[in-house]
Amino acid sequence: MRNLRFIVFLSFGIGVMVVCHSCSTCSRRQTANAYVDLADFAIDSAYFGMAKNVIYALPTPVEMSILIKNSGIDWRSDLLNEPNNSSKYMTHQKMALNFGVYLTDLTYAGLFQQSQSALRYKLAINHLVEGLGLQSAINVNTMQLLEENINDRDNLLEIIADTYSSCMASLDESDRYSLTLAILTGGWTESMYIATGTLNEKLFMNEERIKQLVINQILTFDMIWQVMSELNNIPDIENLMNDLLGLAKLFDIIAVEQTENVVIDEIGTDVSKISSTNIINLTTEDFEKIKIQVQILRHKFTNT
Repeated sequence: MRNLRFIVFLSFGIGVMVVCHSCSTCSRRQTANAYVDLADFAIDSAYFGMAKNVIYALPTPVEMSILIKNSGIDWRSDLLNEPNNSSKYMTHQKMALNFGVYLTDLTYAGLFQQSQSALRYKLAINHLVEGLGLQSAINVNTMQLLEENINDRDNLLEIIADTYSSCMASLDESDRYSLTLAILTGGWTESMYIATGTLNEKLFMNEERIKQLVINQILTFDMIWQVMSELNNIPDIENLMNDLLGLAKLFDIIAVEQTENVVIDEIGTDVSKISSTNIINLTTEDFEKIKIQVQILRHKFTNT
């Protein structure tokens, strides 16, 4: 199955997204089910550079949450995962997935200055930190800082961003990239769940910025899938790909158009570049299908 949305470069600043993409091939194939604890696997060194570069180019929960808020979406506490569920996740895979979910929920609550909700999600994250062995990245001082700044949105977001970076660095140092992929997938799924759960068809089709938000998240999914495709010999990655397969197939059939090549002259130089853009045509019907698939996936990840 061919994927026309392989992204060559994707970098995110806070609230800013730059996407450059070209055509390539990415095979999405169904894999066999098997259970092995996610944290017991390290990624083969042959994939180290590729995986690390792609993972660090992906948006953080803070950046995804800011994109959601900037799209005009309102606060919806009923869409978030119940913090008390954190003690019910028993495997490393479930913990990592919901670590990503709760980081997104914490950021979302912080952005809307919902202090009490943010405090509850801080406690949920603290529980998962212990289960995942990330105490060196998120220690008592970090938890205290989060609590002390729970009413200061800007400081809170900065601390969350630093906390996320520390976790990724800790997993990087111990070659636990499988956990990183699970955290990324959990955060991505929660962002899509919040975004699609707050929209109706009329609003979606009339708001280009909201439509673009969903499209950008599809592009992010393609990058996550690309990394997983290179690592599908790891049983838990195989299982995660099977969970994502419904969305992967749906995204593959969404229409993609490529604009004509345009020659761009760089100001002050003799250099010219040829540029084209992939345009994703997202219909109301496509949006509803995505929304349903995201709901199914998110329920599977957060279900205890």
